[in-house]
Amino acid sequence: MSNLDELSSSRQTVLEPEDEVRIVGQYYDDKTARLVRKYGPGPRIHYHVGHYPSSETPLHEDDATPDAIRQSIRSHQEGLLRYAAKLWGAEHRLSGRILDVGCGLGGGSLFWAQEYGADVTAVTNAPEHAPIVDGFARECGLEEKVRARVSDAMHLPLDGPYDAAVAIESSGYFNRPQWFERLSRVLRPGGSVCIEEVFTTRPHGADVWAEYFYTKPATVLDYVEAAQAAGFELVDDVDATSETAPFWDESAAWTKAVLDTDSSLSAVARRQLRISLMANQAVGAEWRAGGLRLGFLRFELK
Repeated sequence: MSNLDELSSSRQTVLEPEDEVRIVGQYYDDKTARLVRKYGPGPRIHYHVGHYPSSETPLHEDDATPDAIRQSIRSHQEGLLRYAAKLWGAEHRLSGRILDVGCGLGGGSLFWAQEYGADVTAVTNAPEHAPIVDGFARECGLEEKVRARVSDAMHLPLDGPYDAAVAIESSGYFNRPQWFERLSRVLRPGGSVCIEEVFTTRPHGADVWAEYFYTKPATVLDYVEAAQAAGFELVDDVDATSETAPFWDESAAWTKAVLDTDSSLSAVARRQLRISLMANQAVGAEWRAGGLRLGFLRFELK
C-alpha cells in the first residue's frame, strides 16, 4: 500500500471533486496486484475486514505460513458478508436488483449473486478493476447476473429503480450528501441502503484511518444527517467493533510472515510491506482503544 507520508502530503492539497475521484481510482488500480496476492485467488476476492465470532481465535502464530494466514483472512471476510446478510435480511432485501457501490474486485457482488440470486451492478471508479470483475463473473457463470460499471458514486446509473444499494467499506470515499441524493433517485420507495463502514469517534482515530487508506472518515451522525436530507431513515445500526478487531492481528501477521519468508521481495516491495505492517498495528491499536468503530447501518427510502 502507499507510503503514509506521501498520502498525508497529498491530502494537504485542496483538490477538485473530479480530481479526488480520479486519484482514488488510480490508487486502487495501482494496488491491484497486491490485493490479489494478499486476498486472492479469485473469483471472490474481498478487500475489507473479517468477522470473528467470540468463540474463534485469529491465526497469528509465529510459525504460521502466509498462505495459512491468508486462507483464514479470506474465511473471516466471507464470514463478515454472511453476518451482514443476516443483519440486513438479504433473502428478501438483497435478492433483487442491487447496486454494489465501490465493489473492489467484485467479491461482494459475486457473493450477493451466488448466495441470494441478486442481479448486481458492480460500481467501481478504478477502470482496471471493471474487466477483472467481469472476468470473475464469467468464471462463475454469472455474466448475466453481475456486470461491472465504471462510475463514481455521485453519478450512479439512473436506469433503476434498484431494490437496494450496498457499500462495504467504500462509502468513506464518497461525498455523502451527494451520494444519498443520487441514491434517492435510483432506488425504489422502501429500498434499502446497506452500509458496512469504519466510523470515527475521536480525531486521532480519523487521522490513523485517513492517512493509510486515503479516505475521509466520518461519524454515524454524519451519515444520518446526509441520509435524512435525501429522504432516508436509519432503521438499523449494529456495532461489530469487537468482533472485527482480530482482523488487524491476522493482517499484520500475514505481512510479517511474508517479510520473514519471501527472499525474492524487492527493496521497494519490502518497504511497502513494512509501512503496511506499521499501519495495520496502528489501526488495530486505535480500533481497540475506541477511536474507530465498525458498524452496519441500514437506511430505507421513505
